[in-house]
Amino acid sequence: MLAKAAGRFETLTLVLGYCGLRFGEAVALRRRHVGDRVLTVRASATAVAGKGIVESTTKTKRDRHVPVPEPVWLRLEADLPADPNALVFSSRKGGFLPLGEYRWAFDNACAEVGIEGLVPHGLRHTTASLAISAGANVKVVQRLLGHATAAMTLDRYGHLLNEDLSGVAAALGKAIDSTAVSLRHSGREGEPETV
Repeated sequence: MLAKAAGRFETLTLVLGYCGLRFGEAVALRRRHVGDRVLTVRASATAVAGKGIVESTTKTKRDRHVPVPEPVWLRLEADLPADPNALVFSSRKGGFLPLGEYRWAFDNACAEVGIEGLVPHGLRHTTASLAISAGANVKVVQRLLGHATAAMTLDRYGHLLNEDLSGVAAALGKAIDSTAVSLRHSGREGEPETV
């Protein structure tokens, strides 16, 4: 609902919310960085006082490949420019999309659908929480978001990981039951079976 309410920024909002890109990474995406259901994040565009919007390397100074969920891909693919050097998400005036231009539409969309206090960077947290609730491990979430370390990911999102020790024990029990090779063997006569 939020993405639809964002109007011309529907696709950008979907990419931010389901792919976890930073705003600057999304607005630096060029057509050549978009493959078949994957985004190659190589740059970031950031507003610099006195210089305007400047393109630089990513926060970690490393490329990353981000998968695009099928429903988002269908929308993104339909909006892609033909020129490989064209920006995927650009300003109405051309060039890099300023955060202010997006925020105006985003804030109005939030008000329209009744969401209070959300900022565009919060959509990154949406991606992380959805990935964790889908069972993604910490290393996968780290790679998805482009964090420098898994510790950074754990520090930020560790509270979302399931801490239910009973649930872990139940999952381990299911794993034991489903294994093809028996984990039990008989001990010597009179000794208990061991695992």
